[in-house]
Amino acid sequence: MMLASIKAEFRKLWTVRSTYVLFIVAFVLVMIFAFYAEGIKALPASVHDSGKLASEVTNAIMSVSLLGALAGVLLMTHEYRYNTIMYTLTSSNSRTKTLFAKIVAVSAFAVLFALVFAILSPLMTLLGLHIKGLTLDHQQFDVFSLAWRVVFYGWGFSMLGLALAVLLRNQIAVIVTLFMAPATVEPLLGLLLKHNAVYLPFSALGQVLQHQVSEPSGQAVKGAVTFAMSYGRSALVTLLYLVVFWIVAWVLFARRDAN
Repeated sequence: MMLASIKAEFRKLWTVRSTYVLFIVAFVLVMIFAFYAEGIKALPASVHDSGKLASEVTNAIMSVSLLGALAGVLLMTHEYRYNTIMYTLTSSNSRTKTLFAKIVAVSAFAVLFALVFAILSPLMTLLGLHIKGLTLDHQQFDVFSLAWRVVFYGWGFSMLGLALAVLLRNQIAVIVTLFMAPATVEPLLGLLLKHNAVYLPFSALGQVLQHQVSEPSGQAVKGAVTFAMSYGRSALVTLLYLVVFWIVAWVLFARRDAN
């Protein structure tokens, strides 16, 4: 029954038009920014940046992960919006299994989505530079570090989005929250919290992808900005938020008010 529920969620995810629309929009964004802006229209001096391709990877994931998260949000909220959630719940003997199946499906999609565009973005940049007749200098590319951070960021964003969908259950409310929380709400809270703002959920998640350079003091910096947390600590803080959010979401979903 568990496997059947997971297959059903994958089927829903890949048979709705919005999933493909989000993929296409993400692809167009990568073509505009990576292929055109950073490739064909790149300044000749930019080829001497040894971290250019690594930056293309992180910039792409920060730009398109919201779209990947929306696919998971729509998977959940469509069922509430069109009142098909009861069919999903009655097809399984456990609400916990139903929720777990959705988490598995959205997690797999988020990882795939992140990896596809993490690979596509630097390739499109290289293609654009080749068309322009430019050749990059030797690149510093820590594949392992970049890979786990890309996957974690894409997955973490989708899990935060799905948790909001389970908690709020209203499609418009979830989408608005997902757009406003990292772009408006947390920056405003940061004015009050000062350096402690790095412990807010989306801020902590964002630091997993920040390009950081180690100082002798052990602090990580980006230009003149000092970050309080390392990649590992940022990931841990994000995981703690996810654990709390998902415990609350699971308790509420498992109750009989899930419809």
